[in-house]
Amino acid sequence: MGGDFKSKVKAVLESLDRTIYVGDRLKSNLTALTFAGSVSTALGLILAVVNYFTGDTAMFIASMVTVIAGVGCVFCTKVLYDRELAIQIPTIFCMVVITVYIITGAADGSAMLWAIMIPIGMCYFVSVKNGIILSAYYSLVFVIVFYTPLREHVKAYYTNGFMERFPLLYICLSLFTGMAMIQYHRKALFEIDYANKLSEEVAKQTAVAEERSRKIEQISIETIQALAQAIDAKDPYTRGHSTRVSDYSVKIAEALQWDKERINELKLSALLHDIGKIGVPDSILNNPRRLTDVEYDIIKSHTTMGGDILKGKVTIAIAEDVARSHHERYDGCGYPRGLKGIQISEEARIVAVADSFDAMSSNRVYRKACDEQHIRKELLAGKGHQFDPHFVDVFIELWDKGELASIMKDDTAADEENARISSAIMRSELESFLSKNNSYSSDKEDVDSGDAERGSGNFTKLFDFLSEQEQSFAYPFDAVTINLDAAGIEKDHKEELEKSMYYMEQSIRQNIRDVDITTRYGNSHFLVIIIGANTDGTKVVIDKIFRGYYKMNGSGAYLPSYEIPRKEALTLS
Repeated sequence: MGGDFKSKVKAVLESLDRTIYVGDRLKSNLTALTFAGSVSTALGLILAVVNYFTGDTAMFIASMVTVIAGVGCVFCTKVLYDRELAIQIPTIFCMVVITVYIITGAADGSAMLWAIMIPIGMCYFVSVKNGIILSAYYSLVFVIVFYTPLREHVKAYYTNGFMERFPLLYICLSLFTGMAMIQYHRKALFEIDYANKLSEEVAKQTAVAEERSRKIEQISIETIQALAQAIDAKDPYTRGHSTRVSDYSVKIAEALQWDKERINELKLSALLHDIGKIGVPDSILNNPRRLTDVEYDIIKSHTTMGGDILKGKVTIAIAEDVARSHHERYDGCGYPRGLKGIQISEEARIVAVADSFDAMSSNRVYRKACDEQHIRKELLAGKGHQFDPHFVDVFIELWDKGELASIMKDDTAADEENARISSAIMRSELESFLSKNNSYSSDKEDVDSGDAERGSGNFTKLFDFLSEQEQSFAYPFDAVTINLDAAGIEKDHKEELEKSMYYMEQSIRQNIRDVDITTRYGNSHFLVIIIGANTDGTKVVIDKIFRGYYKMNGSGAYLPSYEIPRKEALTLS
């Protein structure tokens, strides 16, 4: 995802660069410059040949200057496409060319003067950083020529020159040309300065976007871990199962020398492999007796439900396939689709080995954990039938080397991992949800905008899913809003409110379970989602929270109140 994002940003910047510096208007200017340069070059060559044979030295020099200016214009057309090279063109060259031309041929009445006036001026554009200085020099040279002894030098060459016949007009045209060049360069400098600032702003925004993308990706990972926690919490005997399966799968992939990105995708996909079980009633999952055929069919449906839940809802495409296919068998006798061999993705085949191993090595409601000898026997017997033979060999080799010991040894590792998923993570998810529902928060403007953006809709999907499960399988939850009465508080007392909010948050966290969710929003509100409880049970929890709050904050604390909104009000559009 990061690579695609950077490629898109680079393409946008390149497009912006071309638009700013080689846009349609500049292309038109460059076309005109090429034409003027070509005309000046051709005219200069013709006049140079004529003046060479007539022996007119002054006009020959002027003609050669015209050729040089014309060639310079054509060259500038190419150079302007490369700003760095353009700025490196020596400024002194342009200054010498225009000075020599004015001294030798400024007074001539031929059209050649005006034919090369603009091309030479355009040459200055090449050194755009010094454009204003050059333009000022360009104007002053004309004035100096007409009010210094150089005027007599010019008269010696041209007795009937344009300057002699129309001195005021010539001076006005010269000044106008200089002023026009100054204005042109000022505009060019402004546009390029604006373009540079715009490029810098785009670069800054790109950096911000990349950082935000990284944070959203991190939040997505934490949300996946929170989902895995919620799944395992349905059955106390499978607590940590998803995390261990993920760790085993990563070990296999590392032994196969998969690239880092693919391993990370496998890790997250394995965490969600049993997400469909959240739609299976607890009475079946925690049933210690032998399941009926109907109950077993419901258990098997968790693969299809898991695939449907993840379809198009996570950035990792393989997660859907792993959830749907991790109970397929290598011999084609698995479910739900009866895939065989390489028809099953490698990720799903790896998770199948890891899933079965953890199931056999962990306690279940209907049996104790199997011994290592039995597990090894079952894995070897399943080669080519239930499991991919190569992946079983790799897994057993890792087992024999002791590389799985750290995962097997500590059954509380998953609990520690779940504890690491702090409420701050889910706070950002909830704030994103709350910011979309005006009915929730009267203090919506107080929600931290950065946190609200980080959620990226992940919590809203989880909330929708829990709502559907409540209706389908009587898997209840209550969303409770807790408010501290902060009406009319003065600015000086806001510290007291913050102190009370802190104590309320501590009391909430002490009295809810790991699978429950809480977040603060606005100045004086909390939202608590209590999973798996009815309204009476929720009221008991709230009573404990309030008692803990008063115990920490004293009787003079802000008065708390709570509300359990109707579920219809929580449904997202």
